Amino acid sequence: MDTPHAGVGIWIRVRHRFGPRTGEWLLAGHTVGWGYVLLAIPNLFTQPEMAGFKAIFGDEAILGWAMVFLGLLRFGGLIVNGARKDVTPVIRQVSAGIGCLIWVGISYCYASSAIMSAWLAIYPIFAVGEIINIHRAAHDQGETRYGNWLIFLLLHSSHSVLLSL
Repeated sequence: MDTPHAGVGIWIRVRHRFGPRTGEWLLAGHTVGWGYVLLAIPNLFTQPEMAGFKAIFGDEAILGWAMVFLGLLRFGGLIVNGARKDVTPVIRQVSAGIGCLIWVGISYCYASSAIMSAWLAIYPIFAVGEIINIHRAAHDQGETRYGNWLIFLLLHSSHSVLLSL
């Protein structure tokens, strides 16, 4: 079993992997922030645009704690994934899948109130962003599993086919 590297190597890997995963980090932060807002503002679900949330969750605390927990869990997964020598894209795929469900659910709850507002330009786009994150993590998994030699082989074989035509 290969143990993760310690010391400066961890910091270099986290910094190197942070850029391509910025969207994942931002959506994890937004998830925590959304949960914090639900916990910090009492009676938020009494507002008309929050009727769908009240009907499904009843209380802000239930959804608030769930959002904080899932956001922190995602941060943990991103830290572990960034610190390990060998990446674990399945963690990122599952996190992005759960994130997509969160943003689709939030969009559904707002839509249930029949009040159109800025949510329509935010949360559905977040759900699409999570689908992109799933795709990126799956691409990373392909590189991890098969290595760059497969990409070279595919490019080389397609180039050979084109030359034979």
